[in-house]
Amino acid sequence: MMENSQLKGFLAVVEEGGVSRAATKLHLTQPAVTKQIQALERELKTVLFDRTGRGLELTATGALLYDYSRRSLALLEECQQAIADTQAGAIGSLTIGAGTTTCIFELPHWLQALRTQLPGIDVVVRTGDSREIVQLILAREADLGLVTTAVQHPELQVTELFEEEIVLVTSAAASPPITDADNSNLLLHYPLILFPGNSGFREYLDQALIRAGLEVQVKMETDSLEAIKSFVATGLGSSFLPIRAVEAELSNGVLKRVTLSALPVLWRQTSVIRRSDRHLSPGAKALLKILHTPSGN
Repeated sequence: MMENSQLKGFLAVVEEGGVSRAATKLHLTQPAVTKQIQALERELKTVLFDRTGRGLELTATGALLYDYSRRSLALLEECQQAIADTQAGAIGSLTIGAGTTTCIFELPHWLQALRTQLPGIDVVVRTGDSREIVQLILAREADLGLVTTAVQHPELQVTELFEEEIVLVTSAAASPPITDADNSNLLLHYPLILFPGNSGFREYLDQALIRAGLEVQVKMETDSLEAIKSFVATGLGSSFLPIRAVEAELSNGVLKRVTLSALPVLWRQTSVIRRSDRHLSPGAKALLKILHTPSGN
């Protein structure tokens, strides 16, 4: 019968790229790790790795075992944590997945409220776009996820938190000045600086612009919010950004908002997601309560 120690050894070999580094990570000898792999191969009656000149490569059955092992060990760890929480009333830890904008503008005051309630809690924040956050939650690598694109999945519980407007901004010092416009040609004459095309935010924006019949020229892409704002402020282009991300720059006159009559008002929905079958730790329960209160938003 497969043992957890064998699965941990197998995962370490895959993730560390070899037996030697896996042994170092697990504080075992190389022969001990090799025996774990051999025992798994005998148990499953299959070969898990191909030995090539480039090292070890997973076979098709090895890839299957890797996927199931990750999920199995994550579920076992979750079970152990749930039992510990129940027995000791432990505060424990909380892992949150969130996008960069959420981390900068919303998450700090939510975590401040959480620390007020649970001063001893340990918090880990994993960043990524909404699709990456969904995968973290599905893989049980995060307790809660904060996403800004629509999510539908049978294993996830999705709760909407709030909406915020997406606005078109340009440099307040642009020369010649870019004024509010009633036509759809402005974006053709002024280059856009946007998030990468493979991001959820960008996909939503592209679809909205297509529906509005607006043609655009994208001259620059970056996944850094602060870089986009800096580039726009220096007059390199304009951008569509969440209103909360540019409130300070609009207020102090660094950026200017541009209104297009051809473009409908764009809104971005922020939601919290979690696995429907996942045990909620004390920290997760407390943060959900904060998120669901009016003051939390």
